Amino acid sequence: MPRRKKQEQPKEEIKKIKTPHLLEGFKDVLPADDKYWNFVENEVRKIIHDYSFRRVETPVLEKYELFNHTLFKRSGILDKESFNFIDKGYKVIMRPDATASVARAFIEHNMINQVMPVKLYHWGKMFRQGKIEEDKLRQFTQVSFEIIGDSSPFLDAELIILAYFLLKKLGIDTEVKLNSLGCTVCRPEYAKALSGFIKSKRATVCAECRKKATRDPFYFLNCTNNKCQRVRDEAPQMVDWLCDNCRDHLFRVLEYLDELKIPYKLAPSLFRNFDYYSKTVFELQTLEEEDKKSVVLVGGGRYDDLIEMLNGPSTPGAGFSLGIEKAINQIKARKVELPKPEAPDLFMAQISEQARKKAFVFYEELRKEGFSVKANFSKSSLKAQLDIATKMGAKLVLILGKKEASEDTILLRDVASGIQEVVNIKKVLPEIKKRLKEKRKQEEE
Repeated sequence: MPRRKKQEQPKEEIKKIKTPHLLEGFKDVLPADDKYWNFVENEVRKIIHDYSFRRVETPVLEKYELFNHTLFKRSGILDKESFNFIDKGYKVIMRPDATASVARAFIEHNMINQVMPVKLYHWGKMFRQGKIEEDKLRQFTQVSFEIIGDSSPFLDAELIILAYFLLKKLGIDTEVKLNSLGCTVCRPEYAKALSGFIKSKRATVCAECRKKATRDPFYFLNCTNNKCQRVRDEAPQMVDWLCDNCRDHLFRVLEYLDELKIPYKLAPSLFRNFDYYSKTVFELQTLEEEDKKSVVLVGGGRYDDLIEMLNGPSTPGAGFSLGIEKAINQIKARKVELPKPEAPDLFMAQISEQARKKAFVFYEELRKEGFSVKANFSKSSLKAQLDIATKMGAKLVLILGKKEASEDTILLRDVASGIQEVVNIKKVLPEIKKRLKEKRKQEEE
């Protein structure tokens, strides 16, 4: 009797759409960039450890007024620069800055009761709208370092020193630009002088600066209009209006930088956009040839009034943030030689389905014992696996085949010599330890 043909089951139709493109101003991090991110993250971790900072994480969403009051209160551009919306009756915002969020957490969790100063670091995504440029994304990653609870100029210098040497470890030479914004005592007098200067130059400054001359004269210091930039050097400088306390603070910061021979320039027009800064403000810019534009990688300063602005106890603070994507772009542009990945001690190879099952178990046992071990379980060819082990720089390869899996043995292969021998699987761990110890001794000699 002829066999009936098996009827094919109808397949469910898969509905397709045109692949949506990545949103403008956003960026995918691809596997090819993994080595750059790991390099930066590893160097940041070393700095965190060496300078005794502790982690703080804040939500991506915060209440709108947190940033409206601390970032752009005078300029009123927060709605243009942020992602904000109404959620269940609250106006919320996607975090454009870490420092204000950290300050909110400091107050909300009573960190004032901890031993001062509190040294915190924050790693996370920030969100800002605006003009899309090569080094300006709408979602970007920042690592921020904050020191809260001490007004000493030494801490301003420590942050600058930390940032300078971190970038140097990343292969990026920079120059420090810094200024003092004074305090609530001397800054109002400077604002009057700057306002008077802008009014005296009405014919030569832009319309926006003329409009803000009284309400926000500091806008002039960051104005990108060519007309304003041409007359900016003639403007009164904040350093000439500093009170004795602020002047002494600035000079002591400079003394610490001089001690370490860190290159810096006083930048009289440097004025960070955020409303919470006072006294020291600084940026670290790339050192470029004349035909290339320098890039600001680090920005920060002192914010002695921020905690109080948020209705917390009067508590001084200082900090800075580093843009990770910007740093990685500079590492690539400078062709910085990245450290080679650390070679594993062992590589686990398998050459049959039965062996693969046992290899999984033994691989986890090796990891549990603390060995540095790698594997590629998707490969079935021994040659392919040995090639991978050699490229990784593994010292020993453990090979499980069908025969070894059934006999509870394993092949132990020395990558350098190519010599291999059969070892009982119960005795393999002590044998591995013995051989690795011998290899390390040979390397030291």
